[in-house]
Amino acid sequence: MPDSGYFVRLTAFLFAAALLGAALKYPTVGRQAADRIAAVAAAVETPLAARACAIGDPAFSGPFAPLEDILSVSPLGGVTAPGEVLPAPYMRINTRRGETAFARRMTTALAPAKADIIALERNTDRDETGRAVHQTWTVHFRSCENITFYYDRLDALDATILRRAGGLAGFAELGGPDHIAMETQIRIQTGDVIGVSDGFDVGLHDLAAPPAAQERPERYSADTYARADLFGAQASLFKAITPATSQARCPLDYLPKEEQAAWAAKLGDSWGIRRAKGENACRTAVADLPGAAQGVWYTDAAHNAATTKVSAVALSPDAIDPERLIFALHGRLASLTPDLIGLAPMMEDERAEATKGFLSVKRGDGRINTHFAEVRDGEIYCYEGLRVNFVGPLVTGVVLLARESAKEGPALLKLEARRDVQSCINLPDPWAFAGDETTFYR
Repeated sequence: MPDSGYFVRLTAFLFAAALLGAALKYPTVGRQAADRIAAVAAAVETPLAARACAIGDPAFSGPFAPLEDILSVSPLGGVTAPGEVLPAPYMRINTRRGETAFARRMTTALAPAKADIIALERNTDRDETGRAVHQTWTVHFRSCENITFYYDRLDALDATILRRAGGLAGFAELGGPDHIAMETQIRIQTGDVIGVSDGFDVGLHDLAAPPAAQERPERYSADTYARADLFGAQASLFKAITPATSQARCPLDYLPKEEQAAWAAKLGDSWGIRRAKGENACRTAVADLPGAAQGVWYTDAAHNAATTKVSAVALSPDAIDPERLIFALHGRLASLTPDLIGLAPMMEDERAEATKGFLSVKRGDGRINTHFAEVRDGEIYCYEGLRVNFVGPLVTGVVLLARESAKEGPALLKLEARRDVQSCINLPDPWAFAGDETTFYR
């Protein structure tokens, strides 16, 4: 007796034949019929999530976009924005200059492998008046049982993909109309057009790879059932759009061997001025190192990196130059006030804005400008010569740092900006906080 799959395939065949007959009889519905045939064909194929990955072969068989459009590829994570999930070696594909000096060239985002699109997301950005000014798309893929990847911040999704998904009618609101998502099962082939953008992010997760070392791995896990219940959506949708952060890997390492060198040569900052240094240039930009200061620290003990809005600071080596250290503070260090920024007093707005970004400093020796990976409990460390971003004004003071492990509960990180000295050697010995420190939590 034929198995149940036989009848599914037979039904699909008859349905597809009927659609094809209708298309021949009524040519005006040909495009719709072709889309439905493709959808039916994809539905009866085994989902790629259930298929074993090919041993020894690269996960990708093509590029992410036409290489001639690409200026640089930037590792993400070292300079973080609130809400970004960390740590992970995701990367930003930056396109060449467009028609003006400050415009980027639009490029085509291509499928790098045969894969299933398992979910789609759309985010709407609004200005201060609430007017929608921009929409971006995220596309989640699965190419085999162990490989998931995504494209983020596409300016437009290919119309065929949206049509095959059934249009916007099936999307669910996740907290409001500005964030909508839909679970899908759309089969695409290497080289298919996914969308267009003037730059987009790529993330890859290898579920067979060992998880990254994290002091508090539970910070980076999400309860998909709880989130689904909160937003009134399917748990499977949240599972499809929630990345396995601890198993993120450099997407360039999964390209065909003959293409890896050309893409790796483009690793650098967003405008192609600084090139990535050192080995493993597509490095994990931020990693929560156990027993050290390097990594992400939260404003309270309850935060989770999988939440929509992450209140955190990140301490890490620069993703481009690992000898430069980054304090990504996001305005969360209360003692870093505008008067500490080396700009003229009449530039008060610029000074205030500078305290909300990130600081960088050259790595030093001993307890001065200590690499975050070398910070240990029981010591106070001092950082001097700090600069706003990489080329901005100097901070006219120093920053003290100390890490403390708790017998129960999360480790603590204390930070304090000091205006009473300009260099660490001028601090009275032994170094101590002046009572204006901010405490963060691992």
